[in-house]
Amino acid sequence: MSIQRTLIALLLSVPFTLHAGELLDRIVATVNTHVILQSDLDDEVGFEAFMSGRKPEDVTVEHRKAALDRLIDQDLLHEQMRITDLKPVGADAIKKQSDDLKNAQLHEHRGQSWERILSQYRLTDKLVEEHVAAELEQFQLIDLRFRPSIQVSAVEVEKYYREQIIPKLPAPDSVSLNQATPKIREILIQEKINQLLNSWLESLRAQAHIQVVSAGNSSDFRPSPEGTR
Repeated sequence: MSIQRTLIALLLSVPFTLHAGELLDRIVATVNTHVILQSDLDDEVGFEAFMSGRKPEDVTVEHRKAALDRLIDQDLLHEQMRITDLKPVGADAIKKQSDDLKNAQLHEHRGQSWERILSQYRLTDKLVEEHVAAELEQFQLIDLRFRPSIQVSAVEVEKYYREQIIPKLPAPDSVSLNQATPKIREILIQEKINQLLNSWLESLRAQAHIQVVSAGNSSDFRPSPEGTR
């Protein structure tokens, strides 16, 4: 048994004495030397439900498993960030993205305060900003790694315009190929980035030591008392 597995086994076997109101933050997975805790998973489940507009009570075991997979991928990408010369995401960029997200959620949940919305998903402003910052850092890493090598031909752009844009335009509207080209090119770049990212993550997973202790059948994510009113 490796040292890492021994430590995990010891942690899981140690009896904890909890005082009233305390919750044991247990290990749900390890990625190489990093530990993913129950609280990390709960935060990710809550944030994903918040972003997708899913009600907290509709979160399933499958959603929790998908959230754990995302956390594993995020850990693998974070390891790559440490060995890549990346500039930190600026506070202004994080604030702008967080403000845009807040405005979008307030529009979606009309009549509710920001605090009420967050409480339904057991989130805080700090947690939202942390998720936004992490996503911006990941986008920066992925863009830096893949975008320079991606080529989009004029033939690909024209094919997308003919098959995806023209059929969806209302009859009176008209958008020329030249007008649509910049957006189409970016869409195709993003599609290719996603394909390359999936292959890269598969490779990183194959090289990593990943151990899942609990894959989603732990305590369900439920709305807070505030969210049930």
